[in-house]
Amino acid sequence: MILAVHIYKMKKYSAIIFDLFDTILDFNFNHLPTVELKGFRSRTTSKEVYEVFRNYHPEIGFTEFYDPFIESYNEFQEIKLEKFKEFPNRERFILMLDKMSLPPVQKQDLLIDQMVLAHMNALAGCIEYPQKNKELLDHLKGEGYRLAIVSNFDYAPTAHKLLERFELKPLFEEIIISEEVGWRKPKNIIFESVINKLGIEPKDALFVGDNFNADVVGSKALGMDAAWINRKNESESNLNPAPEYIIKKLPELRDFI
Repeated sequence: MILAVHIYKMKKYSAIIFDLFDTILDFNFNHLPTVELKGFRSRTTSKEVYEVFRNYHPEIGFTEFYDPFIESYNEFQEIKLEKFKEFPNRERFILMLDKMSLPPVQKQDLLIDQMVLAHMNALAGCIEYPQKNKELLDHLKGEGYRLAIVSNFDYAPTAHKLLERFELKPLFEEIIISEEVGWRKPKNIIFESVINKLGIEPKDALFVGDNFNADVVGSKALGMDAAWINRKNESESNLNPAPEYIIKKLPELRDFI
């Protein structure tokens, strides 16, 4: 049975563990430029990455570059989802170059690293930290909860830079990024890692995240309670496993603490 957050008080936990992106920090892709090709419009990091790419391959136009750029992203996501193993983001751009069958340039590794940085810097420019999210985290810290983060993200330096930019690191006792572990949620090992580092039992922690399969299924499989942020208004019927709490936005967590 799903608890109504405006009526029930949450049981006391010793720790609250959060997903990072679209939970604490929000993506706003309106900050990316619009790309229009073949009658479709989308916002991607492709223009920023192409600016790097064309310095090494000026003979390749943007249209020829774009399809492998998108295809490599989709295939990279499928590879990661197959066994929930995490791979560094640079593997995605190695895959893209393989698809293009281009001869290696003299500084191939530098090209790949620069494309990763262009992609990640563009994504970082889309990140927002809502004031109400900050107020919630400050409140939880003040109430004595131990706070931690477990995030699926394939380039840990950008995640850590964002945490530093928004002065979040002092709030969290443990911060685990999937690239650093080699596994992604919902794989048990990444949840076990944070539980072991905190030195607690799974039943003493609440996991909070927006992705049902990664955050709810993964945390509950280890024995944690879960709060699902249903940002996309997905169906809340017949959820298996059922989260203990369902909210629409992170600040609502305060309503039942």
